[in-house]
Amino acid sequence: MVLKVFIGRNDNSLMLALRVERGKAEDLRLELSRLDLLDSRRKFLVGDGFVEIPVLGMEGVDLAKWGAVSVEQEEPVERAEVYDPHKEIVDSLQIPNQLIGLLPKKWEMLGDVLILKLNEGLREYDTEVAKVYAEVLGAVTVLEDVGGVSEDIRKPDVRLLLGERTVATHRENGVLYKLDAKEIMFSSGNIDERIRMAKVCDEGDVVVDMFAGIGYFSLPMAVHSQPEKVYAVEINPVAFGFLEENTKLNGVEGIVEPILGDCLEVAPEGVATRVLMGYLSGQDYLPKAMRLIGERGTIHYHENCPNELLPDRPAATVQKIAEQEGREVEGLNQRIIKSYAPGVSHVVLDVLLS
Repeated sequence: MVLKVFIGRNDNSLMLALRVERGKAEDLRLELSRLDLLDSRRKFLVGDGFVEIPVLGMEGVDLAKWGAVSVEQEEPVERAEVYDPHKEIVDSLQIPNQLIGLLPKKWEMLGDVLILKLNEGLREYDTEVAKVYAEVLGAVTVLEDVGGVSEDIRKPDVRLLLGERTVATHRENGVLYKLDAKEIMFSSGNIDERIRMAKVCDEGDVVVDMFAGIGYFSLPMAVHSQPEKVYAVEINPVAFGFLEENTKLNGVEGIVEPILGDCLEVAPEGVATRVLMGYLSGQDYLPKAMRLIGERGTIHYHENCPNELLPDRPAATVQKIAEQEGREVEGLNQRIIKSYAPGVSHVVLDVLLS
């Protein structure tokens, strides 16, 4: 049953929350965040085996799917007011009032390099906008994201607005990523998946990362888990150079082995207990991924999928290739990482094969 109720927030509104068992709380939080239903003004309440997640409403939430119940919080815990850099930016900029609403409220901060998406209406003031954002956020360089990311080698299309140096070292979850922000993609929207990958590795796992980049998933695994080996394959020479640097920067050069080349040609077959496929057009690489697995192992397969085809299409794709490769799918778990575009979701499947 899908319960579709929206409860607005005002002085007389209910302090609504969803109570769910602890093991499901994180996935439900991600789902609520994707639906813009989290109430950031209240703290999560943790009880004996359950978590209460404060929400603005329940529009489109399937309570039965999560085993959740809605509750009215009689004594909610309000979050302390947090510093809002966007407000300081607005107060500091000298631009026409009608343009204030066009200022970006989200940005990418990689070390001390800032990446902004600017509305065309701000084009006349882009240098001034970049200067104020840099001052408030502590950036030395500002890049404008003008065209997304090249799919094949994942190179961003950016324009320099302020500063000169575009190489930065970004710290996330105890992992250091050195990269050139004008040459290398880094998506903060994938942070939950990078954190998850830091925990899924079993001791002694042999991992093959087919699309390693600068070490997005390989490094968290090597830093926070105990894999025996991580073969990190990358075809882009620029990204590969940073991958080599990052293994040394994080002290895992004895665990992570960077391999330059096309994963279809150079990834070692029959050795892996775990395969990473962090590439959104990876359907054609699934047969190779299954040949990388030894007798038994798990593939983490990423795909962009129209929401109306979820959850069936990605699972059917994996099942079809498994049958062709003589593999049996013993288990399959699918989760949404984030919204990729209107009506399209970035999903990941954990596929256990024998």
